[in-house]
Amino acid sequence: MTIETANPTASPAPQLLLLVPYPTVKESWGFVGWYLLVTLVGGIGLMALLNLLTSQGHQQPYILVVIVLCDLLLLGFLYWRYGRRMMPLQLLGKAPGWLYAALPLLTAAAILVLSLLDFIPLPNWGQTMFERMARQPVLLLLLGGIVVPVLEEVLFRGVMLQGLLRHQRPWVAIGQQALLFGLIHFNPAQSLSAFLIGLLLGWLCYRTGSLLPGIGIHALNNLLASGMMIWLPEVVSSQTSLLDLLGSHWTYAGLVALAAGVLGLLLWRISRLTLPAAWAAAPSSPEPDLEN
Repeated sequence: MTIETANPTASPAPQLLLLVPYPTVKESWGFVGWYLLVTLVGGIGLMALLNLLTSQGHQQPYILVVIVLCDLLLLGFLYWRYGRRMMPLQLLGKAPGWLYAALPLLTAAAILVLSLLDFIPLPNWGQTMFERMARQPVLLLLLGGIVVPVLEEVLFRGVMLQGLLRHQRPWVAIGQQALLFGLIHFNPAQSLSAFLIGLLLGWLCYRTGSLLPGIGIHALNNLLASGMMIWLPEVVSSQTSLLDLLGSHWTYAGLVALAAGVLGLLLWRISRLTLPAAWAAAPSSPEPDLEN
């Protein structure tokens, strides 16, 4: 009599890959690799094409066009490669109306608190590029102020965070996407603030189940920065801090303290919202190992 033995590890892996939402923590690091690849290969090719079409060199003002196209390429690739495992994007969620009305106040408070980072001397590797972007104000406001925030929120708080929240504890998922959001800026002067903003936007998405509050804050922040580059270039180029503009340590300290109080009050109010059912229960098991 012949006894047939089955290999229990031969077939579950492909099925598991379909069941585990994209990305796992390991795959989120791979996301950065894909981002770099698309940015370097696609970006160089697109810049060369723009230079050819415009018959001009040094097309830094059009770098935003390249960034948008690269983000779209990356998003398309991720859906082609991992689409079966991606969670549906949650645009509306459970964000109340008062939160949308409070977004300008929330954004202003966050910006004022984050102005404390001006006391940390960090190199700004993108200063020259930003100054050249400001020569195309329409592109800067439209793409940098609106389109890029939408695409980045879809990629990080949509695809990445909403996948991580399905199999990671909230603080791990929120922290991981914020860390990678800071890293992909590739500029020390931006990366630290992007990490902190990423924590705020990720937490908002987690508490409300909606991408729209994060898109609103991200867009308001970028529009303000774009407006300063266009209409106050001397302030941006000299890296003048808010303290320098106010001219008084006491005024600055009082303004930041007030902003911290407003920010804390708004975040406390948001924390009282009912957690969306999609991730109301934090996972108790570790990340599944897709390699075994």
